[in-house]
Amino acid sequence: MISRVFQSGWEIAQRWFPDRQIYHRSDGQVRYFEVKTEYQLGALIAATVLTGWLCFATVSVAFQGYRIATRMAEVETIRVEANRMVNEARASELAATNFLDAQMREFDRTAVEFQARHETLRQLIELAEQMEGSSLATSPALDDGRILMAPTPTDPTQRQARDTFQLASYDADDPEQRIEALIAQQDSVLSEAEDASEARLENLRAVLRLTGLRLDDVLEEGRGSETGGPFLAMAEAGPFASAADPNDVFSSRIARIASRMVEAEELETAVLSLPLGQPVGVAYRQTSAFGYRIDPFSGRPAFHSGLDFVAYPRAPIIATGPGRVVYAGWRSGYGRTVEIDHGYGFVTRYGHMTSIDVRRGDVVERGQRVGAMGSTGRSTATHLHYEIIFRNDQYDPVRFLRAGQYVQHQG
Repeated sequence: MISRVFQSGWEIAQRWFPDRQIYHRSDGQVRYFEVKTEYQLGALIAATVLTGWLCFATVSVAFQGYRIATRMAEVETIRVEANRMVNEARASELAATNFLDAQMREFDRTAVEFQARHETLRQLIELAEQMEGSSLATSPALDDGRILMAPTPTDPTQRQARDTFQLASYDADDPEQRIEALIAQQDSVLSEAEDASEARLENLRAVLRLTGLRLDDVLEEGRGSETGGPFLAMAEAGPFASAADPNDVFSSRIARIASRMVEAEELETAVLSLPLGQPVGVAYRQTSAFGYRIDPFSGRPAFHSGLDFVAYPRAPIIATGPGRVVYAGWRSGYGRTVEIDHGYGFVTRYGHMTSIDVRRGDVVERGQRVGAMGSTGRSTATHLHYEIIFRNDQYDPVRFLRAGQYVQHQG
């Protein structure tokens, strides 16, 4: 069967590719080559195989090129995405760097601000320490050992000091919360200081108002007239020159508190110098008041320039405020008289004494004995004639005695 099939195929091949001779003539000679069926079939098979290989190779190359092109496109896409991610990373890094720089600048600014706040607070404390008796306790007690507002039936309840400031709770690991808490604490301390200095000022002003005198008049006398020099505000000179900034709320507040403290110190000095004490060192009673009365000698209306105090003979007469004795001797109408200059334009006069215990030029303190009660001069009986003179005008001593009820001197 197989041999017949092979034989049939060979016969068909011989019909299509019979043996052929190829003749070649050269130089008068003829030669030929015989191409048998086997060679022809081999050449056909070889040509067919070569053609098939060329087709396969061409298709393979074309398909591989497509795959390469697709792969290259994918690689390009990956490269573009990688570049995008790198650019985003660089942008994020730049943003993080800028944020860190901004945070550092903010931290430096905050550190400088806190340093300035600390410096101004330190200067405020130093100023308070430099002022004798400058206390930031709330009123009515100035609580500095020198002036205490004494409650009376019309002022029975002393105001209580405010509770100690409690720092609000905050996260210790959060710098921003710590800074906010510290700023709040500083503001609270300043509020306490401001309230205390204002309360102290109000108390001192109230004492001066009780005397019936204008505050500016008293302070003007105390500052004197033989002074001068250029004007430099507290914020421009002294301990606050380096810290004060008119555009900074904190520095302005510090300067305002310091100014009030200085004003309170000035007012306190004035109050301590005023003749607010009692002129008699023992129990007494008041007789003739200040103002118009019937003169005991002529029986006609006359002006009484002082206040009369009655006690036993030789009762101690004491200075009603610190000052310097400017007169000690006999004065017509007053008998034995002592006059004390207390500064701020105030002079007190003690008349009708039986004896004088001081001399002109002596410096006396509040409560110091200056003489003994008597009845010298134009007097009807043993008593003290007491006058308060401000700018050469007599004022009602009752007002000063009333103000003195709110002031106690702690020596």
